[in-house]
Amino acid sequence: MMKYRLLLTLSACYMLSVNAQPPQKPYENSHFANTDSVTIHYRTWNNDLVHPKGKVLLIHGFCGSTFCWRNSYDTMVKAGYKIVAIDLPGFGYSERSATLNQSQSFRAKLIWDLLTELDGSDTTKWNIVGHSMGGGTAEAVALMHPARTKSLIVVAGMVFVNNKDVNSVIVDLTNSKLYKSLLISYAKNTYLSFNNFRREAKSIYGYVPDTATINEFIIPMSIDGSAETVINLIANSKEIQSLHAEGLNTLPVLLIWGKKDKTIRVRNAKKIMRVAPNIELKIIPTARHIPMETHPAEFNPLLIDFLNRNN
Repeated sequence: MMKYRLLLTLSACYMLSVNAQPPQKPYENSHFANTDSVTIHYRTWNNDLVHPKGKVLLIHGFCGSTFCWRNSYDTMVKAGYKIVAIDLPGFGYSERSATLNQSQSFRAKLIWDLLTELDGSDTTKWNIVGHSMGGGTAEAVALMHPARTKSLIVVAGMVFVNNKDVNSVIVDLTNSKLYKSLLISYAKNTYLSFNNFRREAKSIYGYVPDTATINEFIIPMSIDGSAETVINLIANSKEIQSLHAEGLNTLPVLLIWGKKDKTIRVRNAKKIMRVAPNIELKIIPTARHIPMETHPAEFNPLLIDFLNRNN
């Protein structure tokens, strides 16, 4: 067993050291779409369901992918929902870019472009679900087109009252040629290493997940251009549309948080609730930052109950 784990660890580190390319079909239900000249990987469930209870979009967090929702798919499928899970640009198996705007509002625009293509003539509204960094993106998606949004669910999310630009001094520093090259080198050789993922995972999960789980995160981040994407999150993130959380007062909104979350603390949820008092907050007492993975028995009923009440 120890030899097997060592082999998996070494193989993951090796894959990270090379310029890997994404597979043509990562999962059986994988699809790719070209949206605003960016190739987006997404997966679908219940796509052929004639009368779904509703439509759900799932958005992962930083360095995540569609894999992050693996413990919730079956529950939503059995409940009768049509599901689309996407990889944000630069993550999972979506296209990498060192220059793409990574602001929340621009990501939201790309997502609506994709959903418009998938919807065709279907005018059914979307339930938007996002985790961590993707929680802020989900909020931007809902605020950008509330008339096309049925509900918003944010899980331990990077929520905002208004979507401010990153401090210009930090942006300028990150874009300086020397500093950017140093940051990219650090990201490639240290930050995106197997050992660092393992350390980060312990903080986020509350325990060290098995090697196979860590590999599901680290293998996509071995794709050529991943380090540049990580740095580009700061270097190029100018908002294209001003958004304010007051707009959430017109929508059903649920926040789900782990009480022990030290990555994005629950006080961030309470801050946005002062602006939009209609928001529901559910706290999972023993969970940390990624409750849909670590506490599906508590998380999934909260999710399905809210979806059912609003669909």
